[in-house]
Amino acid sequence: MKKSKWLALAGVALLGVGVLAACSSKSSTSGTTYSNIYGSDPETLDYITSIMGGTKAVLTNGVDGLMEADKYGNLVPSVAEDWSVSKDGLTYTYKIRKGIKWYTSEGEEYANVTAKDFVTGL
Repeated sequence: MKKSKWLALAGVALLGVGVLAACSSKSSTSGTTYSNIYGSDPETLDYITSIMGGTKAVLTNGVDGLMEADKYGNLVPSVAEDWSVSKDGLTYTYKIRKGIKWYTSEGEEYANVTAKDFVTGL
């Protein structure tokens, strides 16, 4: 009987330590580190040709579009600074923000992002 009380006490103590550690105010990540857990590795890093749902989730987190959805689902500018729609609703014109750059895999600046890049992507 005494042994079961000690085991129960030890279990409660371990649980309490775990809860306190989880509630710690110190963060081990910096402001520029992002992490997420996915079910599998992507089969390709080409977001245009990828068809698997898990891969799409990984790849779209690394791509900026002309617009994005805010937390309420409204479209807001991302790479586009502003946009307009023709009266007939068939032509959309986007103004690209200045200073948006392409970078190499080593993090070196490669070129300016242009409207032609989005036309090519479409």
